Amino acid sequence: MGSSKVVQKILWAVGAVITVVAFNNCGEGFTMANLSSVSGGSVEFSTAGGESCEEAIVKVYASTFHPFLNQTCGGCHVAGGIGLGVFGSPDVVPSYAAFANVGASKISSQAVNESHKPPYTGPQNQARITEINSYWGAAQDKYAQCLVDSGQAQVSAKVKSTAVKVPANLATTFVTMTWDLAGATPAAPLTATIDIRRAVLNGVTQGYEFRNPTLRLKNVSSGSYQVNTVNIYINMAKAEEATTYQNVSAVISTTTATNLSAGTANAIVVMTPSANDVIALEYETLKSTTATSPTPTPTATATATATPTNVTYSQLIAVGGVFANSCVSCHSSSNARGGLDLTKYANAKVAATNIQARMNNQNNPMPTSGILSEAQRTLVDVWVANGAPQ
Repeated sequence: MGSSKVVQKILWAVGAVITVVAFNNCGEGFTMANLSSVSGGSVEFSTAGGESCEEAIVKVYASTFHPFLNQTCGGCHVAGGIGLGVFGSPDVVPSYAAFANVGASKISSQAVNESHKPPYTGPQNQARITEINSYWGAAQDKYAQCLVDSGQAQVSAKVKSTAVKVPANLATTFVTMTWDLAGATPAAPLTATIDIRRAVLNGVTQGYEFRNPTLRLKNVSSGSYQVNTVNIYINMAKAEEATTYQNVSAVISTTTATNLSAGTANAIVVMTPSANDVIALEYETLKSTTATSPTPTPTATATATATPTNVTYSQLIAVGGVFANSCVSCHSSSNARGGLDLTKYANAKVAATNIQARMNNQNNPMPTSGILSEAQRTLVDVWVANGAPQ
């Protein structure tokens, strides 16, 4: 369902009006209060009235996390703010999209972190966050099951997790990172983990080392899932050299974690680590082997839009092209922000993978005005995949 229809249903379903002020300075110009209870509207996940799974989970978000984040984080995490991710936005839909990308766990931990942005974050938020998560956790379980019951979770497609920041002060001892795939794209009722540490050679940090990617069902009632090939993404870009898990093939059928790479070598990504690095996992195929797909609605061939198999730089930079419409106002010979002039093919080719990564970065997109449409980003994806031809 399109985002406009979701917005319409949310507006009548939430039953709460939130008054907000636009902020220019992080943490300034607004009063923080500890809300004593969730906002008006439903905090129970329900698809009553023919709602989709997506509409139902957004309604829960609109009554739980959204009011808290809008009030507490609205000085930084909004369009034009200095915080990554617009989950503090007064508009529920972009707020939820950013929230889903970051994840409830990360946002919850930052909300109670007294060193993140005091006095707006800190232990004074713990009771509120605990209450919100009690509703949210129950809703996520029902949401994941809803996807299975409706057949949405059976689609054989790539599933990509949200991006999670690397653990603070990561050293040479392996620690475990965790993702709830109920917040992935598309969602699946599974929990994923991987072990990570700094890769050090002769006392010099070389990058990151990974081992033991696992998956487990969130609920015993979720059936079973087939998984093939695990990719690692760092800062929204695929770590192409990390091919250790390309031959993964397993069936996930229990709530006990299944090691997807038992007996294989660790994966190493050579890079200069940063405290702000974020990691995501992508599964080339992750599909339910037990759900029953609904009968698809026939689509007229004449109205189908095919994904292009070849895109050139000349097409992207031509009048009406993605680069011409959305990039050269800031990246040209007269205004080469970041030293990038996209009017020259050689420059565009060298920066191709970085351009693709930023265009698909929900938290820090290019253009900075907001992430482009899927159709526009697909053109750039195809261009990069084909070697960035001229």
